[in-house]
Amino acid sequence: MRAGEEEALLNLLEGAFGVRGIFQRYMDWDPLLRPEDTLLALDHQGPISCVQIFSRRIRLRGETVALGGIGSVATADAYRERGLASELMRHAIREMEQRGMALALLFTGLFDFYQRLGFRSVPQARRLLHRPHPPAEPVLELRMRPFQQADLEAISALYESYSAAFEICTVRDASYWQGQLGYAGSPDEDFRLVEHAGRVVAYARCIELEGARVAMEFARSESAAAELAALLLALTPEERPLVCPQAPDPELDQALAGTGARLETVADPTLFWRVLDRPSLARLAQLPSADDEELLVALVGGSRALYWPSDRF
Repeated sequence: MRAGEEEALLNLLEGAFGVRGIFQRYMDWDPLLRPEDTLLALDHQGPISCVQIFSRRIRLRGETVALGGIGSVATADAYRERGLASELMRHAIREMEQRGMALALLFTGLFDFYQRLGFRSVPQARRLLHRPHPPAEPVLELRMRPFQQADLEAISALYESYSAAFEICTVRDASYWQGQLGYAGSPDEDFRLVEHAGRVVAYARCIELEGARVAMEFARSESAAAELAALLLALTPEERPLVCPQAPDPELDQALAGTGARLETVADPTLFWRVLDRPSLARLAQLPSADDEELLVALVGGSRALYWPSDRF
């Protein structure tokens, strides 16, 4: 994409998806999204197909790995079924390889299309959290309140300590945090935290998405499993479950079970991964002769693998 083509790109995306604001927010707030990360096919009037590459870094087997996120894949109605998106995707794959990215990730329900381009679904577990009936009596005196900008340092520290033991969590710096607060779930995100003795000990971020209440991420201090459980229940609607990432956190599960809440596990098959740097991934997995699917299952499909929905693109 070149300077001056931003408005035409937004028009294309709005025509394809029926929404505009989320794409505008990424362009305004994502500090890593540059004009050259948007790949376009054009006719004499402007963009007719597009793909965007989102640069991320994730934790994997004790190392930091470059990840290429794929998003905003769209083609104008009059130009569909001509292979434009496929050609842009192949160009994006070559571009990510040249940039030294080891993995690619996208979120989709178009399984066949992306499988033909070498992407593979590695399902991630989700929890449906149902409130107890009758409601449990509170056992904690908690102070819950909305997130404020002054809380960011404490929230960032909780994220780092809580996610450090998980695989494939995004590595965030201060600029990433600021950008993400501008585009992830905005403007209707429900971001709350719990304080104990004047200190932030847990937080959770929720949005409404396609008729579901979704927890985009959460974290807690080492001794605050009960506080996080209480916060998640407070965010759970009366008549609907809260859709939560399945964090490998047995103490949180135990605290939720102790409230009488019901947890239902489902699989989310919409995470599609692609190997870009086979030698590096084979070394990390210690599987020198594995094929791509085996590498992906070993590296991003384990019980400690968690890609927070707030980091998607």
